[in-house]
Amino acid sequence: SRVVYGSEIRTMDSRQRWCEFLIHDTRRYSMHGPFRASLKPLFCAALLALTCGEPAVAQQSAQELIVNLSVTADPVKANGSPWDGYPAVGRRVVVPETSNAPDITVCVVRMAAAPECVWRTERRKRLSHCPDAETCTIPGMRLPVLPVGLIFLDVDLIRHDLIDFVILTGDKIEPGDVEKIEASLRVAMMSLTPGGTPRDRQRRQRKARVLPISLCMGENAKCDLSQSRFWLEKR
Repeated sequence: SRVVYGSEIRTMDSRQRWCEFLIHDTRRYSMHGPFRASLKPLFCAALLALTCGEPAVAQQSAQELIVNLSVTADPVKANGSPWDGYPAVGRRVVVPETSNAPDITVCVVRMAAAPECVWRTERRKRLSHCPDAETCTIPGMRLPVLPVGLIFLDVDLIRHDLIDFVILTGDKIEPGDVEKIEASLRVAMMSLTPGGTPRDRQRRQRKARVLPISLCMGENAKCDLSQSRFWLEKR
């Protein structure tokens, strides 16, 4: 499930044809004598392993996924307050702004690594690519080896608001990987969006929702979170 370029296809096809030739050749021609017969399987096994083995670089790059990521945030926060402007009173927006929509950005979180966020830099300030918009699409996002964490933020000048966070998994999950990603998510949120109230900080300590990435492919995907919905489309 990745973009494979023409040169890589040709390389893999030629390697496969060479392997088939080696296998056919060793079956066709026999070596005479007990000493040569005993060397034959060792020689063939070593030659096939060196020639037909999959390179480590190819295995690593094959697991990277390039997607367009779209997210739609709720019109207001879960407590009824607007994303921008003064907090709500009794779940009512008392001082409406010109636009209360969030300024969305997305951060990718890997195991034991700093978060990689999609920012727009202007006058040394980190800004959203989707200012004042409830829906934001980030094209060409590179997702590394799964599982991986995603953090959705509302970018503010002083303190970023947390929209949602989630863990995406592949078909197979190694024991302990989800817990490691969850630990990295908490460290990233402490830095990016520490929370201004005890309730906000408590929300960041809850368990992350874990979703198979296959369920989030396509605009009709059912990947709903507490304050948003997102979906992925392969490039």
